Amino acid sequence: MSTNWIFKTIVAGAGGVGKTALIERYVSGAFLEDHKMTIGAAFSVKDVKLDTGENVRMQLWDFAGEERFRFLLGDYCKGASGAFICFDITDYSTFEQIPEWLRIIRQNAGMIPIILVGNKYDLDNHELELATADEYAESAKCLMNVFCSAKLDLNVEPMFAAMAKWLIYYANLAD
Repeated sequence: MSTNWIFKTIVAGAGGVGKTALIERYVSGAFLEDHKMTIGAAFSVKDVKLDTGENVRMQLWDFAGEERFRFLLGDYCKGASGAFICFDITDYSTFEQIPEWLRIIRQNAGMIPIILVGNKYDLDNHELELATADEYAESAKCLMNVFCSAKLDLNVEPMFAAMAKWLIYYANLAD
């Protein structure tokens, strides 16, 4: 498959929200119960053919969520085309950290397209309603908010495909 587009995409958010599980589900189709903490950043690639017929290589940069690694993130943001900011819908405090992730990404990558991702929809004890996250995404000038589950493979592929389509749209505007 020849690639029409290559996009560096950041996946950020608090520690333990399921960033690595989302990327693993998207890239390999697998869900692993046990993930080791990401140190600094991890890198994955997925080549996809969109329903539009375009071929896209998504370069996914998985950022460590722990605060002690955040000083590294600015440099990793440079050259990014888009970002996902993830939170755990069963832990409201991870949602409260989104402004800091937005600041880090926008300060270092500019006003790139961002999708907010509420993960762990498969769990029962939700501390956040979809409407609240949708309102925040709109006020923060993000593309959208998506609730998903890496475990159930719910909305994982569609959110990455949506990002790829938006990135193609913005790249065409810039030409």
